[in-house]
Amino acid sequence: MSSGLQIGHLVVEALLVAVIVFLLFQKSYQPQKRPLTRKEIDQLCDEWVPEPLHPAITMEMEIEPPVLESDAGPRTMVSGKEVINLASSNYLGLIGHGKITEACDAALKKYGVGSCGPRGFYGTIDVHLDCEARISKFLGTPDSILYSYGLATASSVIPAFCKRGDIIIADEGVHWGIQNGLFLSRSTVKLFKHNDMKALENILEEIALEDKRVKKVLNRRFIVVEAIYQNSGQMVPLDEIIRLKEKYKFRVLVDESNSFGVLGKTGRGLTEHYGIPIQKVDIITAGMGYALATTGGFCTGSAKVVDHQRLSGAGYCFSASLPPYLASAAITAIDVLEESHELLVRLQENVTLLWNDVGG
Repeated sequence: MSSGLQIGHLVVEALLVAVIVFLLFQKSYQPQKRPLTRKEIDQLCDEWVPEPLHPAITMEMEIEPPVLESDAGPRTMVSGKEVINLASSNYLGLIGHGKITEACDAALKKYGVGSCGPRGFYGTIDVHLDCEARISKFLGTPDSILYSYGLATASSVIPAFCKRGDIIIADEGVHWGIQNGLFLSRSTVKLFKHNDMKALENILEEIALEDKRVKKVLNRRFIVVEAIYQNSGQMVPLDEIIRLKEKYKFRVLVDESNSFGVLGKTGRGLTEHYGIPIQKVDIITAGMGYALATTGGFCTGSAKVVDHQRLSGAGYCFSASLPPYLASAAITAIDVLEESHELLVRLQENVTLLWNDVGG
């Protein structure tokens, strides 16, 4: 009985092997290929519906923004009427300042309007170097570097130092320029809850535990925050950031676009406000289209940090350099800020008044 079953199993197995071999050597089915007829091609074209290039236009999209008919100072002209301007970032009211206008006029007569070349290829003019030196002197840093466009500053600086395999921990509320820099860096990016230092420390602790579990990979590690967040107006607790940076061996990049010329007794920004040596912040970036009432941006820090960007900062290497008269405007704006302490006093009074009467 058992021998009969064994023979039956062998027969079944042999048949299965034969079927498998047969199927392996069978040619796969391929439908007959023939070109489409003219009628079929026309029918497919008539039925094809392309994806829209843009979303549907809503009534909100059709609203035209107001057009200014004068400078964007505290009071400006819109549609022939004088209005109070609460929409610009002219924090110190320097737009239209006499000394800045005179400096621009002189620079235009001497240098013309543009440079028509990037900094590394006949686009560096002496006023650019003067502006970089003036920023460094004002902030007390070894060196600075100018960028032609404020929003592109962080977008260029972050990818210059962070590559694939590096780790960046950033606040989820950072502005678009920083978001773009994080994307371009191709680094491993971890976001922590907006301005939540406990959430930041939890991520740092997770990374530290992972380093102990597996062999630590050599890479660059940055914490990226804004001094005053453009999207929320909140101030980052720099003392906590520095504590966590030193505890977990990270570097720190702080964007001071909305705090430069605003925070601190003399307008030197977040580090002055907290009484922390500026050298404890590895990289500082800022746009100049805010308190300085010009345009462009800068990055400041150690000489090595700046020199590295002169070869790897995309916005520095490939964009035409900042128009000379705008660099001259930035120099003069810093001079005015340093000479006129009442500008900061008035700003603080206005902030307090607005907060108490509207925000409080």
